[in-house]
Amino acid sequence: MKRLIATTLLVLPLLASDRHNERDWKYEDQETIRRSFNVAAGSNARKLLVDNFTGYVHVTGYSGAEVQVTVQKHIRAESNEAMAEAKRDVKLDMSQQGNFVRLYVDGPFRSHDGNNYRGDRYYGYNVEFDYEIQVPASTELVLKTFNHGDIVVKSTSGDFDLHNFNGGIEVEDINGSGSVNTFNGPVKVAFSRNPAHESNFKTFNGSIDIYFQPGLDADLMLKTFHGGVYSDFDVTSVPLTSAAGESHEGRFVYRSSDRTMKVRAGKGGPEMSFDTFNGQIRLHSKAL
Repeated sequence: MKRLIATTLLVLPLLASDRHNERDWKYEDQETIRRSFNVAAGSNARKLLVDNFTGYVHVTGYSGAEVQVTVQKHIRAESNEAMAEAKRDVKLDMSQQGNFVRLYVDGPFRSHDGNNYRGDRYYGYNVEFDYEIQVPASTELVLKTFNHGDIVVKSTSGDFDLHNFNGGIEVEDINGSGSVNTFNGPVKVAFSRNPAHESNFKTFNGSIDIYFQPGLDADLMLKTFHGGVYSDFDVTSVPLTSAAGESHEGRFVYRSSDRTMKVRAGKGGPEMSFDTFNGQIRLHSKAL
């Protein structure tokens, strides 16, 4: 049974989208790109970086020794001139250094200090790269996308650093540690083994659902502005600096001025943080 730790009013704002209606585009072009990278040689740990901009990133672990990449490139444009600009200006760079594989989308929406996206109507075109990737299960993952796509990871054991902006993140059957961060979208992570090191999970508009194995030992930092916090695990309160406490349905809960609370599951252990503004935080036991 879920135990209520704290709750506030949930308010989900409507999110605006700059994307054209699909019928507005007059010209389309598609391409399938396939590459394989051998990452078996050498003593260096395997690592994959995908820095996408528009489109989804799906990664699955397997028992092989190659990073196998399939990318669907889809260009939509308002005119022949805009189509030519898209083909000239938006590029996918695929490179390998040792056991590090790097896939990077470059275009006029990039700047020296990050992204400078002005919207599809400004450019007159939209270029999506949708990735389906298989990696050796122990590969460390750094995955990023910004628009119109989710990040999905399955069956990996390496550490992870996952970033989205307009889309959700879903992770299934993993046993590494790391960071999961998006802005508009839900976060769902299911562990086959509980994280051994510090991990954090964050969104702004969306709920956070994390599925742990039974017997969780961790220190948990929890923060939501509009939503509730629920747990399948028995927890004890850990005071924060300058925190005030209150009684809630027979349980004593500490809160700080920024609505962060800290609790301990089991004997305590690696620190894990959960942070959303508009959404619920739910900590599940996979045994239930």
